[in-house]
Amino acid sequence: MPRGAAEEAAETLTRLKRIRRRTRRRAHGGVWLPALGFALLLLSSMSLYRSPLAQPNSISVEHPFWAGLPDEQVSAVASYVFWFVGTPLLFAAIAGWYAWRARRHGVRVAWPLVAATGLGVLVLFAVLAAVPTGALSDGLTSRSGLHWAGLLTPLLPAGLAVVVLGWAEHSRALIAAGSWITLLTVWLCATYPLGRLPGWSSVIIGGGELGGQLSLRPGHYLVLMALPLLAVAIVNLVAARSAGRD
Repeated sequence: MPRGAAEEAAETLTRLKRIRRRTRRRAHGGVWLPALGFALLLLSSMSLYRSPLAQPNSISVEHPFWAGLPDEQVSAVASYVFWFVGTPLLFAAIAGWYAWRARRHGVRVAWPLVAATGLGVLVLFAVLAAVPTGALSDGLTSRSGLHWAGLLTPLLPAGLAVVVLGWAEHSRALIAAGSWITLLTVWLCATYPLGRLPGWSSVIIGGGELGGQLSLRPGHYLVLMALPLLAVAIVNLVAARSAGRD
């Protein structure tokens, strides 16, 4: 092949790769808004706790944990309404966002599966738990410190929905963020009190006693859950704007 033809072929291949990368960024450039929406939903749920950041003198915990985490909530009814109104509203906003992007860019994302996962699991939990009443009893805590009934929390559907959204958007970062939320939720809600460490953790942290408890409050854990989502939102927003300038 003549040198000029080889250079032209290489230039064409480079141009095609650039177009492919730009198309991929535009196709999945809308993930920043759903990620930001989930992060804001988590951070807004801080208002459901009596002491989201400060350390109280005493705590009265009701089960199920409709505020999200096993800590004293302002009102069980307010927590119930927050998640059962806020979550559908978030999915409605996501649906509108992807519908707009489909009209503008001709790109479709499997957002109905995301909504079906989040709302379906949330409704299932509501059926299982009914209206939240009553104080947390010692019967929920086993010898291992686990009480699996604590997993009836609205944080779990949110984490699973983020994982499915990451799959739909082909975003490993979003899948990791959803998995992080899910794992934190399982740990925090399947043990009591909040932040309780299992016995084997003493080997890792080098403590003399078996187990222990972190002194973080619900607000701190919610920030830890939201941070990966905020990072995904910022990175993808910058990438989307960059693709729009290309």
